[in-house]
Amino acid sequence: MNPTRRFFDASAAQGKFRRNHGSAVFMGVCAGVADYLGLDRTVVRLVALLMLWLAAVPTLLLYLLLVWLGDTP
Repeated sequence: MNPTRRFFDASAAQGKFRRNHGSAVFMGVCAGVADYLGLDRTVVRLVALLMLWLAAVPTLLLYLLLVWLGDTP
């Protein structure tokens, strides 16, 4: 994680969602979402874990959808 990066940086948001393979823990979805929204990767990963605990099936479906969308050119 970049120590100079803030919790939310609107200027970091990019035009198209891409999975981040370089910072991937598991398939790079959370890192890609964090990069797209300009959020800290740790926060996105914690939210994903909380969502998985609260609603496992919808979260897994959303995760798989983001895996698929992150690979489209």
